[in-house]
Amino acid sequence: MDSHPVRLRKAAAAAVCAVLVIAGISASLSVAETADLSSAASIGKALGGASLIPAAITILLAFCFQDVILSLLAGLVSGVMMWMCLQKEAPYLILDETCTRIVNTIADRNNVAVLISCLAIGGMVEVIRRSGGFEQMAEKMVRKVNSARKASLVGELLGVIVFFDDYANSLIVGPVMKPITDKLNVSREKLAYIVDSTAAPVSGIAIISSWVAVEVSVINQGLENAQLNLSGYQLFLQAIPFCFYCIFCLIFILESSLTGREFGPMLEAETRARNGQPLRRDSEIYEAEQKKQSTGKKTEGKVRNAVVPLVVLFVYALIMFYVTGRANAVKAGLLAENAPFTMQNLSTAFGQADTVFLIFEATMLGTAVAVFMGIISHAFTLKEAIDAFISGCAQILPTAVILTTAWALSGVVKDLGTVYYAVGVISGNMPWQLVPAFLFLSCCAVSFAVGSFGCMFIALPMAVPIAASMVAQNPALTASYLPLCIGCSLTGCIFGDHCSPITDCTILSSQGAGCDNFDHVKTQLPYALTTAAVSVIAGILPSTFGVPAWASILLGSLCFYLILNAFGQVPGMKPAAARNASLLRRRRLRPARTAA
Repeated sequence: MDSHPVRLRKAAAAAVCAVLVIAGISASLSVAETADLSSAASIGKALGGASLIPAAITILLAFCFQDVILSLLAGLVSGVMMWMCLQKEAPYLILDETCTRIVNTIADRNNVAVLISCLAIGGMVEVIRRSGGFEQMAEKMVRKVNSARKASLVGELLGVIVFFDDYANSLIVGPVMKPITDKLNVSREKLAYIVDSTAAPVSGIAIISSWVAVEVSVINQGLENAQLNLSGYQLFLQAIPFCFYCIFCLIFILESSLTGREFGPMLEAETRARNGQPLRRDSEIYEAEQKKQSTGKKTEGKVRNAVVPLVVLFVYALIMFYVTGRANAVKAGLLAENAPFTMQNLSTAFGQADTVFLIFEATMLGTAVAVFMGIISHAFTLKEAIDAFISGCAQILPTAVILTTAWALSGVVKDLGTVYYAVGVISGNMPWQLVPAFLFLSCCAVSFAVGSFGCMFIALPMAVPIAASMVAQNPALTASYLPLCIGCSLTGCIFGDHCSPITDCTILSSQGAGCDNFDHVKTQLPYALTTAAVSVIAGILPSTFGVPAWASILLGSLCFYLILNAFGQVPGMKPAAARNASLLRRRRLRPARTAA
Protein backbone atom coordinates (compact mmCIF):
# COMPACT_ATOMS: atom_id res chain seq x y z
CA MET A 1 0.00 0.00 0.00
CA ASP A 2 1.15 3.53 -0.78
CA SER A 3 1.84 5.89 2.10
CA HIS A 4 -0.36 8.92 2.67
CA PRO A 5 2.12 11.44 1.10
CA VAL A 6 2.47 9.20 -1.96
CA ARG A 7 -1.31 8.99 -2.36
CA LEU A 8 -1.55 12.77 -2.07
CA ARG A 9 1.19 13.20 -4.68
CA LYS A 10 -0.58 10.88 -7.09
CA ALA A 11 -3.94 12.56 -6.51
CA ALA A 12 -2.40 15.99 -7.10
CA ALA A 13 -0.74 14.76 -10.30
CA ALA A 14 -4.02 13.29 -11.54
CA ALA A 15 -5.83 16.56 -10.79
CA VAL A 16 -3.20 18.63 -12.60
CA CYS A 17 -3.39 16.29 -15.60
CA ALA A 18 -7.19 16.59 -15.68
CA VAL A 19 -6.88 20.38 -15.73
CA LEU A 20 -4.28 20.15 -18.50
CA VAL A 21 -6.54 17.90 -20.58
CA ILE A 22 -9.45 20.33 -20.22
CA ALA A 23 -7.17 23.23 -21.13
CA GLY A 24 -5.84 21.35 -24.15
CA ILE A 25 -9.31 20.48 -25.42
CA SER A 26 -10.49 24.07 -24.91
CA ALA A 27 -7.48 25.45 -26.78
CA SER A 28 -7.97 22.97 -29.62
CA LEU A 29 -11.66 23.79 -29.99
CA SER A 30 -10.88 27.50 -30.01
CA VAL A 31 -8.09 27.14 -32.58
CA ALA A 32 -10.16 24.86 -34.83
CA GLU A 33 -12.59 27.68 -35.59
CA THR A 34 -10.10 30.34 -36.69
CA ALA A 35 -6.56 29.08 -37.29
CA ASP A 36 -4.80 27.71 -40.35
CA LEU A 37 -4.43 23.94 -39.80
CA SER A 38 -2.73 23.07 -43.08
CA SER A 39 0.61 22.07 -41.50
CA ALA A 40 2.15 21.03 -38.19
CA ALA A 41 4.06 24.33 -38.06
CA SER A 42 0.85 26.39 -38.32
CA ILE A 43 -0.91 24.17 -35.76
CA GLY A 44 1.97 24.57 -33.30
CA LYS A 45 1.95 28.33 -33.78
CA ALA A 46 -1.83 28.49 -33.25
CA LEU A 47 -1.89 26.22 -30.18
CA GLY A 48 1.11 27.89 -28.57
CA GLY A 49 1.93 26.49 -25.14
CA ALA A 50 -1.06 24.12 -25.32
CA SER A 51 0.89 21.99 -27.80
CA LEU A 52 3.15 20.94 -24.90
CA ILE A 53 0.28 19.41 -22.90
CA PRO A 54 0.53 15.72 -24.03
CA ALA A 55 4.28 15.64 -23.34
CA ALA A 56 3.81 17.45 -20.01
CA ILE A 57 1.12 14.98 -18.90
CA THR A 58 3.31 12.01 -19.81
CA ILE A 59 6.37 13.27 -17.94
CA LEU A 60 4.37 14.39 -14.89
CA LEU A 61 2.62 11.03 -14.53
CA ALA A 62 5.86 9.13 -15.17
CA PHE A 63 7.55 10.81 -12.21
CA CYS A 64 4.53 10.71 -9.89
CA PHE A 65 3.16 7.22 -10.65
CA GLN A 66 6.44 5.59 -11.74
CA ASP A 67 4.49 3.67 -14.40
CA VAL A 68 5.82 4.34 -17.89
CA ILE A 69 3.09 2.52 -19.84
CA LEU A 70 0.28 4.29 -17.97
CA SER A 71 2.00 7.65 -18.48
CA LEU A 72 2.54 7.08 -22.19
CA LEU A 73 -1.05 5.98 -22.72
CA ALA A 74 -2.36 9.03 -20.84
CA GLY A 75 -0.19 11.36 -22.93
CA LEU A 76 -1.20 9.59 -26.14
CA VAL A 77 -4.93 9.75 -25.40
CA SER A 78 -4.75 13.42 -24.37
CA GLY A 79 -2.90 14.23 -27.59
CA VAL A 80 -5.42 12.30 -29.67
CA MET A 81 -8.27 14.17 -27.97
CA MET A 82 -6.68 17.50 -28.89
CA TRP A 83 -6.07 16.32 -32.45
CA MET A 84 -9.70 15.16 -32.81
CA CYS A 85 -10.93 18.54 -31.59
CA LEU A 86 -8.73 20.28 -34.15
CA GLN A 87 -10.14 18.09 -36.91
CA LYS A 88 -13.72 18.55 -35.61
CA GLU A 89 -14.21 14.79 -35.37
CA ALA A 90 -16.86 13.09 -33.24
CA PRO A 91 -15.75 12.32 -29.65
CA TYR A 92 -16.72 8.64 -29.91
CA LEU A 93 -13.94 8.18 -32.51
CA ILE A 94 -11.18 8.92 -29.97
CA LEU A 95 -10.62 5.23 -29.20
CA ASP A 96 -10.65 4.41 -32.91
CA GLU A 97 -8.05 7.11 -33.66
CA THR A 98 -5.84 5.98 -30.75
CA CYS A 99 -5.88 2.34 -31.86
CA THR A 100 -5.31 3.37 -35.48
CA ARG A 101 -2.20 5.32 -34.51
CA ILE A 102 -0.85 2.36 -32.52
CA VAL A 103 -1.48 -0.03 -35.43
CA ASN A 104 0.13 2.38 -37.92
CA THR A 105 3.13 2.65 -35.60
CA ILE A 106 3.54 -1.12 -35.51
CA ALA A 107 3.03 -1.33 -39.30
CA ASP A 108 5.97 0.98 -39.99
CA ARG A 109 8.84 -1.13 -41.36
CA ASN A 110 11.56 0.62 -39.37
CA ASN A 111 9.60 0.28 -36.13
CA VAL A 112 8.93 -3.41 -36.81
CA ALA A 113 12.64 -3.93 -37.46
CA VAL A 114 13.47 -2.36 -34.09
CA LEU A 115 10.88 -4.48 -32.27
CA ILE A 116 11.93 -7.80 -33.78
CA SER A 117 15.60 -6.92 -33.24
CA CYS A 118 14.87 -6.30 -29.56
CA LEU A 119 12.96 -9.59 -29.27
CA ALA A 120 15.70 -11.50 -31.08
CA ILE A 121 18.48 -10.05 -28.92
CA GLY A 122 16.44 -10.88 -25.81
CA GLY A 123 16.11 -14.46 -27.05
CA MET A 124 19.83 -14.75 -27.86
CA VAL A 125 20.83 -13.35 -24.48
CA GLU A 126 18.65 -15.93 -22.70
CA VAL A 127 20.11 -18.78 -24.79
CA ILE A 128 23.64 -17.67 -23.87
CA ARG A 129 22.63 -17.32 -20.21
CA ARG A 130 21.16 -20.84 -20.14
CA SER A 131 24.36 -22.17 -21.69
CA GLY A 132 26.32 -20.71 -18.76
CA GLY A 133 28.35 -18.47 -21.06
CA PHE A 134 27.76 -15.16 -19.29
CA GLU A 135 28.37 -16.70 -15.86
CA GLN A 136 31.68 -18.23 -16.90
CA MET A 137 32.78 -15.07 -18.71
CA ALA A 138 32.01 -13.11 -15.56
CA GLU A 139 34.02 -15.58 -13.45
CA LYS A 140 37.02 -15.22 -15.77
CA MET A 141 36.84 -11.44 -16.04
CA VAL A 142 36.37 -10.91 -12.30
CA ARG A 143 39.86 -12.34 -11.74
CA LYS A 144 41.32 -9.31 -13.54
CA VAL A 145 38.43 -6.88 -13.38
CA ASN A 146 38.34 -7.23 -9.61
CA SER A 147 36.90 -3.92 -8.42
CA ALA A 148 33.89 -1.71 -8.99
CA ARG A 149 36.17 0.93 -10.52
CA LYS A 150 37.57 -1.48 -13.11
CA ALA A 151 34.09 -2.82 -13.88
CA SER A 152 32.84 0.69 -14.64
CA LEU A 153 35.85 1.40 -16.86
CA VAL A 154 35.44 -1.88 -18.77
CA GLY A 155 31.74 -1.12 -19.23
CA GLU A 156 32.60 2.26 -20.75
CA LEU A 157 35.25 0.67 -22.98
CA LEU A 158 32.77 -1.92 -24.30
CA GLY A 159 30.24 0.85 -24.92
CA VAL A 160 32.76 2.77 -27.01
CA ILE A 161 33.73 -0.39 -28.93
CA VAL A 162 30.09 -1.02 -29.94
CA PHE A 163 30.04 2.41 -31.59
CA PHE A 164 28.18 1.58 -34.77
CA ASP A 165 24.59 1.60 -33.43
CA ASP A 166 22.93 2.82 -30.24
CA TYR A 167 20.35 0.01 -30.13
CA ALA A 168 23.04 -2.65 -30.49
CA ASN A 169 25.04 -0.91 -27.77
CA SER A 170 22.10 -0.82 -25.34
CA LEU A 171 21.09 -4.43 -25.88
CA ILE A 172 24.56 -6.03 -25.98
CA VAL A 173 26.76 -4.20 -23.45
CA GLY A 174 24.21 -4.45 -20.63
CA PRO A 175 23.74 -8.25 -20.69
CA VAL A 176 27.49 -8.81 -21.14
CA MET A 177 28.45 -6.61 -18.18
CA LYS A 178 25.55 -7.42 -15.84
CA PRO A 179 26.99 -10.65 -14.33
CA ILE A 180 30.34 -8.89 -13.82
CA THR A 181 28.95 -5.76 -12.18
CA ASP A 182 26.65 -7.86 -9.98
CA LYS A 183 29.62 -9.84 -8.65
CA LEU A 184 31.59 -6.66 -7.99
CA ASN A 185 28.66 -4.89 -6.27
CA VAL A 186 28.06 -2.22 -8.91
CA SER A 187 24.43 -1.14 -9.00
CA ARG A 188 22.25 -1.88 -12.00
CA GLU A 189 21.45 1.84 -12.10
CA LYS A 190 25.15 2.66 -12.59
CA LEU A 191 25.43 0.03 -15.31
CA ALA A 192 22.34 1.43 -17.06
CA TYR A 193 23.86 4.92 -16.88
CA ILE A 194 27.12 3.70 -18.41
CA VAL A 195 25.25 1.85 -21.17
CA ASP A 196 22.99 4.83 -21.92
CA SER A 197 25.91 7.27 -21.90
CA THR A 198 27.89 5.21 -24.41
CA ALA A 199 24.97 4.44 -26.73
CA ALA A 200 23.53 7.53 -28.46
CA PRO A 201 26.37 9.86 -27.32
CA VAL A 202 28.96 7.59 -29.00
CA SER A 203 26.92 6.70 -32.10
CA GLY A 204 26.01 10.37 -32.52
CA ILE A 205 29.62 11.50 -32.96
CA ALA A 206 31.13 8.40 -34.58
CA ILE A 207 32.07 9.07 -38.21
CA ILE A 208 30.94 5.53 -39.05
CA SER A 209 27.61 4.63 -37.47
CA SER A 210 23.91 4.16 -38.16
CA TRP A 211 23.37 7.81 -37.18
CA VAL A 212 25.58 9.43 -39.82
CA ALA A 213 23.07 9.30 -42.68
CA VAL A 214 20.35 10.91 -40.56
CA GLU A 215 22.63 13.63 -39.20
CA VAL A 216 24.09 14.52 -42.60
CA SER A 217 20.67 14.50 -44.25
CA VAL A 218 19.14 16.94 -41.75
CA ILE A 219 22.20 19.20 -42.03
CA ASN A 220 21.79 19.17 -45.82
CA GLN A 221 18.11 20.09 -45.43
CA GLY A 222 19.13 23.03 -43.27
CA LEU A 223 21.77 24.12 -45.79
CA GLU A 224 19.19 23.93 -48.57
CA ASN A 225 16.76 26.04 -46.53
CA ALA A 226 19.55 28.56 -45.89
CA GLN A 227 20.56 28.46 -49.59
CA LEU A 228 24.17 27.60 -48.72
CA ASN A 229 26.28 25.55 -51.15
CA LEU A 230 28.25 23.61 -48.53
CA SER A 231 28.89 19.92 -47.82
CA GLY A 232 26.72 18.53 -45.04
CA TYR A 233 29.22 15.75 -44.36
CA GLN A 234 32.14 18.14 -44.05
CA LEU A 235 30.13 20.34 -41.67
CA PHE A 236 29.26 17.26 -39.62
CA LEU A 237 32.97 16.40 -39.29
CA GLN A 238 33.75 20.00 -38.30
CA ALA A 239 30.91 19.92 -35.74
CA ILE A 240 32.12 16.78 -33.90
CA PRO A 241 34.60 18.65 -31.61
CA PHE A 242 31.72 20.94 -30.60
CA CYS A 243 29.39 18.09 -29.59
CA PHE A 244 30.31 18.85 -26.00
CA TYR A 245 27.49 16.95 -24.29
CA CYS A 246 28.44 13.67 -26.01
CA ILE A 247 32.14 14.14 -25.27
CA PHE A 248 31.53 15.21 -21.68
CA CYS A 249 29.31 12.15 -21.04
CA LEU A 250 32.31 9.92 -21.67
CA ILE A 251 34.64 12.13 -19.63
CA PHE A 252 32.24 12.23 -16.67
CA ILE A 253 31.96 8.42 -16.56
CA LEU A 254 35.75 8.17 -16.72
CA GLU A 255 36.33 10.65 -13.89
CA SER A 256 33.53 9.22 -11.74
CA SER A 257 34.95 5.71 -12.15
CA LEU A 258 38.54 6.77 -11.45
CA THR A 259 37.69 8.83 -8.36
CA GLY A 260 35.10 6.33 -7.12
CA ARG A 261 32.81 9.21 -6.13
CA GLU A 262 29.06 9.50 -6.68
CA PHE A 263 26.37 11.97 -5.66
CA GLY A 264 22.59 12.24 -5.60
CA PRO A 265 20.36 9.18 -6.12
CA MET A 266 23.26 7.33 -7.76
CA LEU A 267 25.19 7.50 -4.48
CA GLU A 268 22.26 5.81 -2.73
CA ALA A 269 22.09 3.11 -5.41
CA GLU A 270 25.84 2.47 -5.28
CA THR A 271 25.83 2.38 -1.46
CA ARG A 272 23.06 -0.22 -1.60
CA ALA A 273 25.08 -2.20 -4.16
CA ARG A 274 28.24 -2.13 -2.02
CA ASN A 275 26.16 -3.81 0.67
CA GLY A 276 25.33 -6.69 -1.67
CA GLN A 277 22.18 -5.39 -3.39
CA PRO A 278 22.97 -4.40 -7.02
CA LEU A 279 19.22 -4.35 -7.66
CA ARG A 280 16.42 -2.96 -5.50
CA ARG A 281 14.84 -5.96 -3.76
CA ASP A 282 11.33 -4.52 -3.85
CA SER A 283 11.44 -4.10 -7.64
CA GLU A 284 9.52 -6.32 -10.06
CA ILE A 285 12.74 -7.12 -11.93
CA TYR A 286 14.37 -8.50 -8.76
CA GLU A 287 11.36 -10.74 -8.07
CA ALA A 288 11.37 -12.00 -11.67
CA GLU A 289 15.09 -12.76 -11.56
CA GLN A 290 14.80 -14.58 -8.23
CA LYS A 291 11.98 -16.69 -9.64
CA LYS A 292 14.04 -17.46 -12.76
CA GLN A 293 17.06 -18.47 -10.66
CA SER A 294 14.98 -20.71 -8.40
CA THR A 295 13.29 -22.52 -11.30
CA GLY A 296 16.29 -22.68 -13.67
CA LYS A 297 18.94 -25.37 -13.45
CA LYS A 298 22.57 -24.48 -12.79
CA THR A 299 24.72 -24.95 -15.90
CA GLU A 300 28.49 -25.20 -15.90
CA GLY A 301 29.13 -23.53 -19.24
CA LYS A 302 32.19 -22.32 -21.06
CA VAL A 303 33.38 -18.80 -21.86
CA ARG A 304 33.26 -19.54 -25.59
CA ASN A 305 29.50 -20.11 -25.30
CA ALA A 306 29.19 -16.33 -24.85
CA VAL A 307 32.21 -14.99 -26.72
CA VAL A 308 31.77 -16.82 -30.04
CA PRO A 309 28.10 -15.83 -30.66
CA LEU A 310 28.80 -12.19 -29.74
CA VAL A 311 31.86 -12.02 -32.01
CA VAL A 312 29.84 -13.55 -34.85
CA LEU A 313 27.08 -10.98 -34.31
CA PHE A 314 29.53 -8.08 -34.20
CA VAL A 315 31.62 -9.12 -37.24
CA TYR A 316 28.63 -10.07 -39.40
CA ALA A 317 26.88 -6.78 -38.63
CA LEU A 318 29.94 -4.67 -39.50
CA ILE A 319 30.63 -6.56 -42.75
CA MET A 320 27.00 -6.40 -43.90
CA PHE A 321 26.74 -2.72 -42.95
CA TYR A 322 29.49 -2.03 -45.46
CA VAL A 323 28.51 -4.53 -48.18
CA THR A 324 24.79 -3.72 -48.34
CA GLY A 325 25.32 -0.03 -47.56
CA ARG A 326 27.83 0.33 -50.39
CA ALA A 327 25.42 -1.37 -52.80
CA ASN A 328 22.63 0.99 -51.73
CA ALA A 329 24.95 4.00 -52.05
CA VAL A 330 25.96 2.98 -55.58
CA LYS A 331 22.32 2.48 -56.51
CA ALA A 332 21.44 5.92 -55.12
CA GLY A 333 24.32 7.55 -57.02
CA LEU A 334 26.20 8.51 -53.85
CA LEU A 335 29.19 6.30 -54.69
CA ALA A 336 30.75 5.18 -57.95
CA GLU A 337 31.08 1.47 -58.73
CA ASN A 338 34.86 1.69 -58.43
CA ALA A 339 34.95 4.14 -55.51
CA PRO A 340 38.11 3.62 -53.40
CA PHE A 341 38.01 2.41 -49.82
CA THR A 342 38.30 5.68 -47.86
CA MET A 343 36.92 6.80 -44.51
CA GLN A 344 34.39 9.10 -46.17
CA ASN A 345 33.20 6.36 -48.56
CA LEU A 346 33.08 3.91 -45.65
CA SER A 347 30.95 6.37 -43.68
CA THR A 348 28.67 6.90 -46.70
CA ALA A 349 28.21 3.13 -47.03
CA PHE A 350 27.38 2.74 -43.34
CA GLY A 351 24.93 5.61 -43.60
CA GLN A 352 23.04 3.88 -46.43
CA ALA A 353 22.82 0.50 -44.68
CA ASP A 354 19.56 -0.73 -43.17
CA THR A 355 21.32 -1.09 -39.83
CA VAL A 356 18.41 -2.10 -37.62
CA PHE A 357 17.32 -4.92 -39.95
CA LEU A 358 20.92 -6.07 -40.34
CA ILE A 359 21.26 -6.21 -36.56
CA PHE A 360 18.24 -8.54 -36.59
CA GLU A 361 19.97 -10.73 -39.20
CA ALA A 362 23.20 -10.73 -37.20
CA THR A 363 21.31 -11.57 -34.02
CA MET A 364 19.59 -14.57 -35.60
CA LEU A 365 22.96 -15.83 -36.86
CA GLY A 366 24.45 -15.25 -33.41
CA THR A 367 21.53 -17.13 -31.86
CA ALA A 368 22.09 -20.11 -34.16
CA VAL A 369 25.76 -20.15 -33.15
CA ALA A 370 24.81 -19.84 -29.45
CA VAL A 371 22.42 -22.80 -29.77
CA PHE A 372 25.12 -24.87 -31.50
CA MET A 373 27.73 -23.97 -28.85
CA GLY A 374 25.31 -24.84 -26.05
CA ILE A 375 24.40 -28.20 -27.56
CA ILE A 376 27.98 -29.35 -28.18
CA SER A 377 28.92 -28.35 -24.61
CA HIS A 378 25.92 -30.36 -23.31
CA ALA A 379 24.36 -27.30 -21.68
CA PHE A 380 20.91 -28.01 -23.16
CA THR A 381 19.05 -29.88 -25.87
CA LEU A 382 17.65 -28.29 -29.04
CA LYS A 383 14.16 -28.19 -27.53
CA GLU A 384 15.47 -26.52 -24.37
CA ALA A 385 17.35 -23.98 -26.51
CA ILE A 386 14.17 -23.09 -28.40
CA ASP A 387 12.29 -22.74 -25.10
CA ALA A 388 15.07 -20.46 -23.83
CA PHE A 389 14.86 -18.28 -26.95
CA ILE A 390 11.08 -17.93 -26.60
CA SER A 391 11.46 -17.14 -22.89
CA GLY A 392 14.02 -14.44 -23.70
CA CYS A 393 11.71 -12.90 -26.29
CA ALA A 394 8.86 -12.87 -23.76
CA GLN A 395 11.00 -10.90 -21.30
CA ILE A 396 11.29 -8.11 -23.89
CA LEU A 397 7.53 -7.80 -24.50
CA PRO A 398 7.02 -5.00 -21.90
CA THR A 399 9.81 -3.06 -23.61
CA ALA A 400 8.11 -3.60 -26.97
CA VAL A 401 4.83 -2.24 -25.58
CA ILE A 402 6.60 0.82 -24.16
CA LEU A 403 8.42 1.49 -27.44
CA THR A 404 5.22 1.19 -29.48
CA THR A 405 3.30 3.56 -27.22
CA ALA A 406 6.21 6.02 -27.13
CA TRP A 407 6.40 6.09 -30.93
CA ALA A 408 2.65 6.68 -31.19
CA LEU A 409 2.90 9.55 -28.68
CA SER A 410 5.80 11.02 -30.64
CA GLY A 411 3.62 11.03 -33.75
CA VAL A 412 0.85 12.94 -31.98
CA VAL A 413 3.32 15.47 -30.57
CA LYS A 414 4.70 16.07 -34.07
CA ASP A 415 1.19 16.52 -35.51
CA LEU A 416 0.41 19.12 -32.85
CA GLY A 417 3.48 21.14 -33.89
CA THR A 418 5.13 21.06 -30.46
CA VAL A 419 8.65 21.24 -31.89
CA TYR A 420 7.88 24.23 -34.10
CA TYR A 421 6.42 26.13 -31.17
CA ALA A 422 9.34 25.37 -28.83
CA VAL A 423 12.06 26.23 -31.34
CA GLY A 424 10.23 29.35 -32.49
CA VAL A 425 9.84 30.70 -28.96
CA ILE A 426 13.45 30.11 -27.97
CA SER A 427 15.22 31.17 -31.15
CA GLY A 428 13.36 34.40 -31.93
CA ASN A 429 15.09 37.80 -31.53
CA MET A 430 18.30 36.55 -29.95
CA PRO A 431 21.85 37.99 -30.02
CA TRP A 432 24.46 35.85 -31.76
CA GLN A 433 26.35 35.29 -28.50
CA LEU A 434 23.46 33.25 -27.09
CA VAL A 435 22.30 31.39 -30.21
CA PRO A 436 24.53 28.26 -29.82
CA ALA A 437 23.58 27.82 -26.16
CA PHE A 438 19.88 28.33 -26.85
CA LEU A 439 19.93 25.96 -29.82
CA PHE A 440 21.37 23.35 -27.46
CA LEU A 441 18.81 24.04 -24.72
CA SER A 442 15.85 24.14 -27.10
CA CYS A 443 16.83 20.83 -28.69
CA CYS A 444 17.29 19.38 -25.18
CA ALA A 445 13.73 20.36 -24.26
CA VAL A 446 12.15 19.17 -27.50
CA SER A 447 13.99 15.84 -27.71
CA PHE A 448 12.98 15.09 -24.10
CA ALA A 449 9.46 14.60 -25.45
CA VAL A 450 9.93 13.35 -29.02
CA GLY A 451 13.35 11.65 -29.02
CA SER A 452 16.55 12.35 -30.91
CA PHE A 453 15.57 11.60 -34.50
CA GLY A 454 12.21 13.34 -34.23
CA CYS A 455 13.97 16.45 -32.94
CA MET A 456 16.70 16.26 -35.58
CA PHE A 457 14.31 16.02 -38.51
CA ILE A 458 12.37 19.10 -37.46
CA ALA A 459 14.79 21.27 -35.44
CA LEU A 460 17.99 20.99 -37.54
CA PRO A 461 16.46 22.27 -40.80
CA MET A 462 15.43 25.37 -38.82
CA ALA A 463 18.57 25.66 -36.67
CA VAL A 464 21.00 25.81 -39.61
CA PRO A 465 19.27 28.82 -41.26
CA ILE A 466 19.16 30.58 -37.88
CA ALA A 467 22.93 30.11 -37.47
CA ALA A 468 23.54 31.10 -41.09
CA SER A 469 21.55 34.31 -40.65
CA MET A 470 23.69 35.20 -37.62
CA VAL A 471 26.85 34.71 -39.70
CA ALA A 472 25.39 36.88 -42.48
CA GLN A 473 24.50 39.66 -40.02
CA ASN A 474 27.89 39.49 -38.27
CA PRO A 475 30.66 38.98 -40.87
CA ALA A 476 33.31 39.11 -38.14
CA LEU A 477 32.19 35.73 -36.74
CA THR A 478 34.78 32.97 -37.06
CA ALA A 479 34.43 30.07 -39.49
CA SER A 480 33.74 27.75 -36.55
CA TYR A 481 30.44 29.47 -35.65
CA LEU A 482 28.25 27.45 -38.04
CA PRO A 483 29.81 24.05 -37.08
CA LEU A 484 29.45 25.08 -33.42
CA CYS A 485 25.72 25.74 -33.85
CA ILE A 486 25.27 22.44 -35.70
CA GLY A 487 27.18 20.55 -33.00
CA CYS A 488 25.09 22.19 -30.27
CA SER A 489 21.87 21.23 -32.05
CA LEU A 490 22.92 17.62 -32.67
CA THR A 491 24.12 17.06 -29.13
CA GLY A 492 21.01 18.76 -27.71
CA CYS A 493 18.88 16.27 -29.62
CA ILE A 494 20.84 13.46 -27.98
CA PHE A 495 20.43 14.89 -24.45
CA GLY A 496 16.65 14.51 -24.47
CA ASP A 497 16.81 10.96 -25.79
CA HIS A 498 19.41 10.24 -23.12
CA CYS A 499 17.31 11.51 -20.20
CA SER A 500 13.63 11.13 -21.00
CA PRO A 501 11.78 8.16 -19.44
CA ILE A 502 9.65 7.83 -22.59
CA THR A 503 12.31 7.60 -25.32
CA ASP A 504 13.55 4.36 -26.85
CA CYS A 505 17.25 4.56 -25.96
CA THR A 506 16.51 5.14 -22.26
CA ILE A 507 14.03 2.27 -22.23
CA LEU A 508 16.41 -0.13 -24.00
CA SER A 509 19.37 0.82 -21.78
CA SER A 510 17.46 0.09 -18.58
CA GLN A 511 16.14 -3.15 -20.06
CA GLY A 512 19.60 -4.26 -21.20
CA ALA A 513 21.09 -3.54 -17.76
CA GLY A 514 18.23 -5.29 -15.96
CA CYS A 515 17.17 -2.12 -14.18
CA ASP A 516 13.78 -0.53 -13.54
CA ASN A 517 13.25 2.25 -16.09
CA PHE A 518 12.20 4.84 -13.52
CA ASP A 519 15.16 3.98 -11.26
CA HIS A 520 17.44 4.48 -14.25
CA VAL A 521 15.97 7.89 -15.08
CA LYS A 522 15.98 9.02 -11.44
CA THR A 523 19.65 8.18 -10.92
CA GLN A 524 20.85 9.33 -14.34
CA LEU A 525 19.06 12.69 -14.50
CA PRO A 526 21.28 14.57 -11.98
CA TYR A 527 24.39 13.36 -13.82
CA ALA A 528 22.96 14.26 -17.22
CA LEU A 529 21.88 17.72 -16.03
CA THR A 530 25.35 18.27 -14.55
CA THR A 531 26.92 17.25 -17.85
CA ALA A 532 24.56 19.54 -19.78
CA ALA A 533 25.31 22.49 -17.48
CA VAL A 534 29.08 21.99 -17.84
CA SER A 535 28.59 21.66 -21.61
CA VAL A 536 27.02 25.12 -21.71
CA ILE A 537 29.30 26.86 -19.19
CA ALA A 538 32.66 25.31 -20.05
CA GLY A 539 32.05 24.23 -23.64
CA ILE A 540 29.47 26.15 -25.66
CA LEU A 541 29.84 29.67 -24.25
CA PRO A 542 33.67 29.81 -24.41
CA SER A 543 33.65 28.32 -27.93
CA THR A 544 31.11 30.94 -29.02
CA PHE A 545 33.73 33.59 -28.28
CA GLY A 546 36.48 31.74 -30.14
CA VAL A 547 38.06 29.51 -27.47
CA PRO A 548 39.36 26.32 -29.17
CA ALA A 549 37.29 23.18 -28.62
CA TRP A 550 40.21 21.31 -27.03
CA ALA A 551 40.60 24.05 -24.41
CA SER A 552 36.88 23.90 -23.63
CA ILE A 553 37.11 20.12 -23.22
CA LEU A 554 40.01 20.51 -20.78
CA LEU A 555 38.05 23.13 -18.85
CA GLY A 556 35.02 20.85 -18.70
CA SER A 557 37.16 17.97 -17.43
CA LEU A 558 38.46 20.20 -14.63
CA CYS A 559 34.88 21.21 -13.75
CA PHE A 560 33.86 17.55 -13.39
CA TYR A 561 36.83 16.86 -11.13
CA LEU A 562 35.92 19.80 -8.88
CA ILE A 563 32.22 18.83 -8.80
CA LEU A 564 32.95 15.21 -7.89
CA ASN A 565 35.34 16.24 -5.13
CA ALA A 566 33.00 18.91 -3.78
CA PHE A 567 29.71 16.98 -3.85
CA GLY A 568 30.69 13.35 -4.38
CA GLN A 569 31.26 10.66 -1.79
CA VAL A 570 32.71 7.18 -1.92
CA PRO A 571 29.70 4.79 -1.78
CA GLY A 572 29.21 3.05 1.51
CA MET A 573 31.28 5.56 3.49
CA LYS A 574 30.33 8.57 5.56
CA PRO A 575 31.86 11.89 4.43
CA ALA A 576 34.58 11.81 7.11
CA ALA A 577 35.47 8.22 6.29
CA ALA A 578 35.65 9.08 2.59
CA ARG A 579 38.10 11.91 3.33
CA ASN A 580 40.22 9.62 5.50
CA ALA A 581 40.29 6.98 2.75
CA SER A 582 41.38 9.62 0.25
CA LEU A 583 44.19 10.80 2.56
CA LEU A 584 45.30 7.21 3.11
CA ARG A 585 45.50 6.62 -0.65
CA ARG A 586 47.60 9.77 -1.07
CA ARG A 587 50.00 8.69 1.67
CA ARG A 588 50.43 5.31 0.01
CA LEU A 589 51.30 7.02 -3.27
CA ARG A 590 54.01 9.20 -1.68
CA PRO A 591 57.54 7.82 -1.99
CA ALA A 592 59.04 6.68 1.29
CA ARG A 593 61.71 8.96 2.76
CA THR A 594 65.14 7.46 3.11
CA ALA A 595 66.92 7.80 6.41
CA ALA A 596 69.66 10.42 6.53
